[in-house]
Amino acid sequence: MHVTLIAAGAFLGLLLAEASRELLGIGLGGLFGYLAYRIWSLTSRLETLERRVKSRPVAAPAAPREERPLAPASEPAPAPAPAVAEAVAPRATVAAKATAETKGLFAPQTAGEQRGERAAAPGDAAIDRLLAAGKAWLTTGNVPVKVGLIILFFGVAFLLKYAVDKQLLKLSIELRLLAVAALGVGLLVLGWRLREKSRVYALNLQGGGIGVLYLTVFAAFRLYSVLPSSVAFALLVVLTVGGGALAVVQNTRWLAILASVGGFLAPVLVSTGQGSHVALFSYYLVINAAILGISWYKAWRSLNLIGFVFTFGVGTWWGFEYYTPELYASTQPFLILNFLFYQLIAILFAFRQPPELRGLVDGTIIFGTPVIAFSLQAQLVADTEYGLAISAAAAALFYASIALWLYRLHAERMRLLMQSHTVLAIGFATLAVPLALDDRWSAITWALEGAGVVWIGVRQSGLLAKLSGSALLFASGYFYMEHGWKADLGLPVLNGNVLGGLIISVSALFTARLLAFDARKIPLQTAVSVALLLWGAGWWLFTGSFEIGDRISEHEIDALVAFFAASFCGLALLARRDRWVAARRVTYGILLALVPLGLLYVWDSDHFLTAWGWIVWPLALAANYVVLWAAEDRARRLLPYLHALSVLAIVAFSSYEALWWVRDAGLNDVWRASAAMLAMIAISALVLALRGRIEWPLGRHEFAYAVTVTAVIGLQLLMLLLTGIEESGDPAPWAYVPVLNPFDLLTLVGLAAGYWCIRAVAASAPPRHTQFWSFAAIGLLGLAFVLTTLSVVRGVHHFSDVAWNGFALRRSVSVQAALSIYWAILGVAGMVIGTRRSHYWIWLVGVGLMGVVVLKLFFVDLGNTGTVARIVSFLGVGLLLLVVGYFAPRPPRPGSLAGDKRAAEA
Repeated sequence: MHVTLIAAGAFLGLLLAEASRELLGIGLGGLFGYLAYRIWSLTSRLETLERRVKSRPVAAPAAPREERPLAPASEPAPAPAPAVAEAVAPRATVAAKATAETKGLFAPQTAGEQRGERAAAPGDAAIDRLLAAGKAWLTTGNVPVKVGLIILFFGVAFLLKYAVDKQLLKLSIELRLLAVAALGVGLLVLGWRLREKSRVYALNLQGGGIGVLYLTVFAAFRLYSVLPSSVAFALLVVLTVGGGALAVVQNTRWLAILASVGGFLAPVLVSTGQGSHVALFSYYLVINAAILGISWYKAWRSLNLIGFVFTFGVGTWWGFEYYTPELYASTQPFLILNFLFYQLIAILFAFRQPPELRGLVDGTIIFGTPVIAFSLQAQLVADTEYGLAISAAAAALFYASIALWLYRLHAERMRLLMQSHTVLAIGFATLAVPLALDDRWSAITWALEGAGVVWIGVRQSGLLAKLSGSALLFASGYFYMEHGWKADLGLPVLNGNVLGGLIISVSALFTARLLAFDARKIPLQTAVSVALLLWGAGWWLFTGSFEIGDRISEHEIDALVAFFAASFCGLALLARRDRWVAARRVTYGILLALVPLGLLYVWDSDHFLTAWGWIVWPLALAANYVVLWAAEDRARRLLPYLHALSVLAIVAFSSYEALWWVRDAGLNDVWRASAAMLAMIAISALVLALRGRIEWPLGRHEFAYAVTVTAVIGLQLLMLLLTGIEESGDPAPWAYVPVLNPFDLLTLVGLAAGYWCIRAVAASAPPRHTQFWSFAAIGLLGLAFVLTTLSVVRGVHHFSDVAWNGFALRRSVSVQAALSIYWAILGVAGMVIGTRRSHYWIWLVGVGLMGVVVLKLFFVDLGNTGTVARIVSFLGVGLLLLVVGYFAPRPPRPGSLAGDKRAAEA
């Protein structure tokens, strides 16, 4: 049902709005549809509760809380009317009824109430609920009186209009109006006389009589000009005050509702569109004054909502249809008075609650009144340069004063009401600044209202409040983006662009946090909270980025890096303090945000540590570790990977920076690549050296860092291999010296660092990773063999003037001889080590390598007939084989008898 009414209201708002205000029309129309649904829902709920109370056993007679007039505690409560005696229940039942009747727009329902609603309307479809509500209305209470009064009311109205149009009545208009007035007075008198015998019947008669008198007086003044404005106004005041007084004296809100509805409908039914708006608004102001007077004694929310809807609904319609700047002086006072009336009504509603509900807030009026009033105010002051900003400042001052008064006198009982006014005061105060510089008030207002509505919805478990408030926040951002970014607007930071975007951002983040920590979540609430978190964070980052790009030209990326680092760091600390899981996970994207900034930085400035880069990039890397610290002990599965990515980011940063400085010095590619790889080794060695001295993060995540630096060293060795194949390793302007050249030194240092890393991994590995070091050691030995072989070939190239290409190196006798001798040395070493340490597999590897050397001698080196290189290779390998045959006989195979015997002898 609520969806249907909201959609219908939005459609009507779209039809009534001008082309430039279609979005505002849809929003206001949807709001009025929503309010209509809430009134209908509240009425249905009260009738259901009344039936439930009547069905329970009757205890000692006691007047219901709602029907008891205000009186000193020493005076006894008046006896209940006969018609009401049937509905009297025990004190617990009466308290429950008062609780249900005084629930606000977003008040939570108990499980029992929810089950009761489902019993009354089992289907969730709009048609089923509408039929159930109609059936309940037609089958409870005095049905003939209800139907008869409605028919009589409209019949009198249509009769008057028809008589005027067709000129059927020959009597003077004064006599006709007096006759109708006599009918109204008769109904009123008859109802008053029957109030003791048949309370419900009498109250309905009184309400109908008051409505007829309202209609008659307004027709006499407005249509026929029989009464002067002063007399008509005085009569309307008497009727309004009289109807309110009857309602208060007889302790029934229905009489007040009937009287107010009749009063509000009177000008609508007889309107011709040619009347004075001053008369209309004065008339409505009188009715609202009566509602305010009733609110002093009674917390009748349905009456307040009826007045709110009629007053601002008719006022909004008139404003968009007929308002012109020339009518400002005659319109502004009514808007201000109605705004003050309904804010005071909302305050009185909180004060007039039963003790167990004292301080309950009517979210519709508290937040709906400033939204609609501010929207109308925007139209009134559209031609005034700072009119809307002044209006926002005045509203902020008003709400701040109320909040201060509540804080000083009623801080404990009215905490929710005080917080509501505080939120509104802050919102309007913040809103006043951008409005003084920019005209994008609607989007900002919606953002503030959305945050306030969700806040009330969370406090009172309101489903529609959470959904509608969240939708307003998304709509505010969309509507704000339609205006675009205005370059060089106002002062830096203190301008409409920045403050508007920050208001939307802070409102979305505030709302996301409320929904995330709400104990009574609705379906999809967590997803909405995350979406609002991303929406708010995105508005924060993009607003700051656009402002930086607009104001800073020379060091724009420096400022962006600092801004992003500070933003992620701040959100991480907030998430740690509040244990906000979703916000903490968002901060993990700091490296993803810094990577594109780093690429832009390099594109613009060639390297990182230039100008302000000496400051901003170290701070950015430090901010990343603040994010990791804030997530400590909360993201145990993900943290090792985040620390690993952080190390890789530092390695990439340092390597590129080292490469740039060497290139800037004019050295060749060998030195540039060597500088980058040396930085990788240095960072890895530093991590390994400090892991036992720094508890966090190195000690806490020792295994993650050990594995990461092992991967870094492996990557460095692979880079060295690929670079060594491509480059000859010429260290110009220095001369080539075996071992003491960049590539050979990197080979030795890299292999040593790799061995150190593997030992660190083996020492810190959990039990399930015990085999990791074995595979890493095999990989390291393979890289050592290939890299040292490449170093031998590189030395031959430099000393034998062999061209550095694959064809020449393969055909070179010197290269082949050097490889045969070197591999033979490695094979002998493997066999000796395997024999001495009884490692059969190492000995077997050495034998295999020696086999390769022998095959190479006969199939490759033998072709180099008559060369000294062939002679050297054959002699060298032969001598090595003799040596190894003496010092390294085959060790026993693992598990063999010889092995067992050898082990026993040892």
